[in-house]
Amino acid sequence: MGRPKVKLAWVEERKRRATVCQRRIKELIQMAEELTIVCDMSACLVFYNRKNGKLVAWPSLEEAQSLIDCYNALPETERNMKADDEESSFIKTITKEIEKKLELSRKSVEELKMDNLMLQIKNGSRMIADLSQTEIEKLKSYASKKIEYYDRELRKQHPNTSGNEPFLEDDDGEMKTYEGESSESDGADNA
Repeated sequence: MGRPKVKLAWVEERKRRATVCQRRIKELIQMAEELTIVCDMSACLVFYNRKNGKLVAWPSLEEAQSLIDCYNALPETERNMKADDEESSFIKTITKEIEKKLELSRKSVEELKMDNLMLQIKNGSRMIADLSQTEIEKLKSYASKKIEYYDRELRKQHPNTSGNEPFLEDDDGEMKTYEGESSESDGADNA
């Protein structure tokens, strides 16, 4: 079980502050040592006290200086890439998720617009002649996608029917027409 949370605050008493500092430095050095063993990597710690000018380096001042020199010898792009790699990876992942959600939202909005436009045309509040060329193209594309979708769904429910066979026939083999449809119009193509 881990150590209980300690409230971080300035330690007023000088001797107690020095004791807390020494204990914390010792704990950090122990964690760094464990990390280098477990992860098979190099690490160093440097602590500097501005008031008394005391410098503490782990594992030694020479090894810490050598490791810092190796890091500084890397090109700046590689240093930044390694330093930001985990954070930028997280940000890229979140960005991709948000972009997917945004694209789905855009598609939903476009579908709602097309459904609304079809409803307006059906109710007579808009006429096909009043639509712009862009609206007509979007409506045609949307309608054909919807027809393909419903055709696939009907084939799932009725797998024994062929694609050319109409689903709605009366007993005479004629296509059924409903209120608002014309048997001569061939559907929406002539509308």
